[in-house]
Amino acid sequence: MRLSFLNNDSAFGRFCTVIGTIILVNLMFVVTLIPVITAGAGFCAMYYSMLKLVRYKEINPFAEFFQGFKDNFKKATLAWLGVAALAVFLMADLRICSYMTGMLHNCVFVVWIGIIALAVIAMYLFPVMASFEGKIRDSIKNSVFFAGSNILYVLIIAFLNIAPMVLTYLYLSLLPLWAFIWCLCGFALVAFINSMFFMRLFEKYLTPLEEDEEAANERKILEDMRRLDG
Repeated sequence: MRLSFLNNDSAFGRFCTVIGTIILVNLMFVVTLIPVITAGAGFCAMYYSMLKLVRYKEINPFAEFFQGFKDNFKKATLAWLGVAALAVFLMADLRICSYMTGMLHNCVFVVWIGIIALAVIAMYLFPVMASFEGKIRDSIKNSVFFAGSNILYVLIIAFLNIAPMVLTYLYLSLLPLWAFIWCLCGFALVAFINSMFFMRLFEKYLTPLEEDEEAANERKILEDMRRLDG
């Protein structure tokens, strides 16, 4: 007796495919975190994969992750270093201003505005970079544009990014379990859920799916012709 629910085309089969893809992408992303400096390219590659998974429903996780990593390595690394440097600078300013008195103490509010603005841009920067070509400056402009176009999404995505981390630190007795979940699927799962919202923002600015399919078919025909010529 054939179990139809185990077929790849069944709802259960598609669910397992998505979960498997998320796990594989997460494991590759965790590897990119180890050298620290490659974390930016890892974020870009993870969102490159997750956005494609949301759009196409099924992808080759290895091919897509490495494609996203390779294509965005230079600018994603520079962006990551820039964001990290600004974050350190703002946190140092916050600490200094908090110990000051008078007018300088009031600068705490200004610094907090800068921290929030940087956090919002950083949340959008790597997904934007993974989805659209352009220089870092263009990616920053696009990040501000997309963030400003739907404030509700900013709040939802911020909650999805912050809530799991807060939950992790609230229950430190379960830290080994949280560490296992984060290493297995946590980062990519959050990115996948975020990508559902990002794709709603990005989709009308991306190449229509029909054109993607036509381009893919043309590439396949050309590859077949080259094989025949060979």
